Amino acid sequence: MMVSYVIPNLANACRMIDVLSSSEHGLSLSELEQRLIIPRTTAFRILQTLCQQQLVEKHGKKYLAGTQLYKLGLSLLASQPIKQCALPMLQQLSLSTGFSCHLALPHARGSLLVEVYDSPNPLRMAARPGTVVPFNCSASGKLFLAFRHFDEVSTLIDGGCFESRTPQSIMGAAEMKSELQRVLARGYATDEQEYHNDVRCLAAPVRDEHGLVTAAIGVSAPAVLFKKHQIQDIAALVKQSAIDVSLATYRPQLMAMAK
Repeated sequence: MMVSYVIPNLANACRMIDVLSSSEHGLSLSELEQRLIIPRTTAFRILQTLCQQQLVEKHGKKYLAGTQLYKLGLSLLASQPIKQCALPMLQQLSLSTGFSCHLALPHARGSLLVEVYDSPNPLRMAARPGTVVPFNCSASGKLFLAFRHFDEVSTLIDGGCFESRTPQSIMGAAEMKSELQRVLARGYATDEQEYHNDVRCLAAPVRDEHGLVTAAIGVSAPAVLFKKHQIQDIAALVKQSAIDVSLATYRPQLMAMAK
């Protein structure tokens, strides 16, 4: 007979953290109890322990992922080679374009920003590291949809992963698949004021040594500064930066030879 060394309430706490980390607006005690199928008293005691450790926070009747959980996640991301390799490329890209630049990684609900280099321009518009932007209304999110989840668009819509942030946000499966076909053909994605009004973004894929898309390099700026006629030129710069990050992270010997 095999002995189980699993601690049930520790497993429940891990499940609770997982559920809360993917809930933008938080969940109540009753909602967690029903979703995880655990007794109310057990759920309450676990929540109190997680709150004490700042892994979970309570706002009104809702529980949300806590600041310590974000710190742990960002500390883990900070140790990733791709983040370290990308920073100088982001700095150079920001100087070349005058726009804010970011590195994004795939997330279950879209795209996770892990590094942001702010524009030297005083008129800035960039989300902070740790922000998860939806698949459908962000340039990096569309990239991950196109290269990693093309056949799962309808499933992701049914799962509530698409958000209507502005009147331009794409919400339908057919329209999104047409958009993703354009992304695959061009090799980059755009956000045409779909996440924020009056903000345009563009992102290109970072590939590993096997050609798989593992990250995205993006730029964002107010539409008054990032005009439509600039898209092709900016796309060329962003795509080259993404290639440089790919080489530096996954093929450093090739990057060294190119210098």
